[in-house]
Amino acid sequence: MKETVLVFVYGSLLKGEVNHYMLSNYSCVAEDVWIYGRLYDASLEYPFLIIDDHKKVFGELYVVPVEELPVLDEFEDYEPDGKDNLYERKTVTVYKNSTSWQAFVYICIQEKMLVNEITEGSWRAYRNNPS
Repeated sequence: MKETVLVFVYGSLLKGEVNHYMLSNYSCVAEDVWIYGRLYDASLEYPFLIIDDHKKVFGELYVVPVEELPVLDEFEDYEPDGKDNLYERKTVTVYKNSTSWQAFVYICIQEKMLVNEITEGSWRAYRNNPS
């Protein structure tokens, strides 16, 4: 049996979003899950996340084979020990009701991308709100 990890997604990889095809071979463990963080829109058609202990970011949780994690790393512009990464892959606690999981998430490490805060904490809600 293949070794797997959990990955929390919050933007263009969500179901129905432009890059969800990247996860089409993986099982979604849970929808409407959340982590502590803040989202930002830099007008690039995908959001940026930072950790913040006072706000919630909503997303989905997927099971990914460890051997296929490098594909997501490349997609997220993350290279282990890379010097100019856009994102860092970190382990966070993901919550839903009284259940929690440990999962990887891609966190923005380029401060210049943190332009407009998405106060809803949800990329989907933000994209569906015309104002």
